[in-house]
Amino acid sequence: MTAFGVLGCAMFRRPALRKRGLLVLWIAVTAAPLAWVKLAGLLRADAPALPLGLSFYTFQLIAFVTYAYRGGETTALGVATGTLMFPKLISGPLADPEEILRETAAPRRNRGRLDAGLEAFILGLACKVVVADHLAGVLGQIRTWGVRAVSPQLAWIGMIGYALQLYFDFWGYSRMAVGVGLMLGMRLPENFDHPYCATSIAEFWRRWHITLGQWFKVHVYIPLGGSRRGTARMVLATLAVWLLTGVWHGAGWNYVLWGLMMFLLILGERLLYGRSLRKHPLLGHVYVPLMIGLSWIFFITPTPAEAGAYFLRLVGLGGVGHSAGDWLDALRWCWPYLAVGMAMSTSLPSRLWSKLSGKAVAWVLLFALFWVCIYFLSTAASDPFLYFSF
Repeated sequence: MTAFGVLGCAMFRRPALRKRGLLVLWIAVTAAPLAWVKLAGLLRADAPALPLGLSFYTFQLIAFVTYAYRGGETTALGVATGTLMFPKLISGPLADPEEILRETAAPRRNRGRLDAGLEAFILGLACKVVVADHLAGVLGQIRTWGVRAVSPQLAWIGMIGYALQLYFDFWGYSRMAVGVGLMLGMRLPENFDHPYCATSIAEFWRRWHITLGQWFKVHVYIPLGGSRRGTARMVLATLAVWLLTGVWHGAGWNYVLWGLMMFLLILGERLLYGRSLRKHPLLGHVYVPLMIGLSWIFFITPTPAEAGAYFLRLVGLGGVGHSAGDWLDALRWCWPYLAVGMAMSTSLPSRLWSKLSGKAVAWVLLFALFWVCIYFLSTAASDPFLYFSF
């Protein structure tokens, strides 16, 4: 596929071959393996597993060829290097073609980038193994007992725990990828900007998985007309983006429902109550974590029926609790990780760390944190990154 991408970029460097029909055909052929796996998951019970990194790999190739089609300068080596760059190959971030071509063409290796890369890698590793992996235990307990057997309190704790687990799992991976890139002399884009501090769902998605949102904006939303051709076209383009985003995240009907939920929330903000959220930021700070947390239930559960059962347990319906005190048992061991996760999801720790970064005390803390991570890695079961499955 990489060779096919290099060929596509070379072909579209010629103005005579920059035909929209050829671009559409090339994208269709490139996306066919990914589309087949996703559609099989919707239509078949025995769907094939998603090959590791296929989604990010496919999207990066499409970004390169679209860039060449629009007149961007590419080289075969640049396209191959930018696509196969190992720190971001499996789970991103998706790099802007112009930026990654510039970075890979002339890597700048110096002490400053090495130090910054090592710092980013250790902090990302800590997000994964110290916070995300420990929060996974709450959801594991719920899955062991079954959704219908847990108390409403534990269902809420599980939802909050998963919201933080998913964030620190993928933010941790993204920080590690940026760190490795810097150590190799190449700067990769940042993928998160404290999304749970957003005051609207639209703002949340400008802060969460930033590069994926930019990809869908450039390659789906704007080509479909975006907000430039009236309300009806805006609604159609937004629906297309969120249906595709849902299926991109997983080959199952739960992900389609999740995409529809995001579409309705963003449309509601655009047409109905967005002004109220902007006028009352405190309301937005409650609304966003609540709605996003509820939406992750479609990721937690395997089927729409299970998702419905989870929603019912949140309000005390649809089952009988395994134990009235199950949530207290869970909270006794998970509360430190919930507290750390909630605190670190705000911008305060980042602001405090920026004052320490580069100083001797920061390196002492990083050294200690690294060995804490090694301890957890050596004593706990291996938990793969959640976005490997997307």
